[in-house]
Amino acid sequence: MLLLSAFLICNVVFAQTDSSACVNYHKGFFSYTDSLGNTVIVQRKNKYQYEKNLATKVKTQDKIKWLNSCSYQITLVSTNSKAERKFKYSTTTVIISKPDGNNGYAYSCACAGTEKVKGYMKQLSKKEFFDLY
Repeated sequence: MLLLSAFLICNVVFAQTDSSACVNYHKGFFSYTDSLGNTVIVQRKNKYQYEKNLATKVKTQDKIKWLNSCSYQITLVSTNSKAERKFKYSTTTVIISKPDGNNGYAYSCACAGTEKVKGYMKQLSKKEFFDLY
């Protein structure tokens, strides 16, 4: 019984450590590379995520809902791209698969109409973000 209790306590402690590693990604500035190799910058604040593709100049606003500390859903609210407007109100679930401290995180998502997408979201400072913007 004592061994079982110790095992359960260890699992709870490790689970809390893993999930708390994702909390610093809930707000802030980030960038990632899309499937065409373009850099996309991201700002998260409150319940929204704002993206700008630096090559195509496409901007999007997504509502972000955190399902737990390491997974979230984004729902497209608005965009300046006619092609992407057909995805308005579509939801994508993203899972942070490997937190990488202040550098960012590896993620995977099941995007509408495509295969499972994997990538890396790099964390940026406010200055780095606005220098790119």
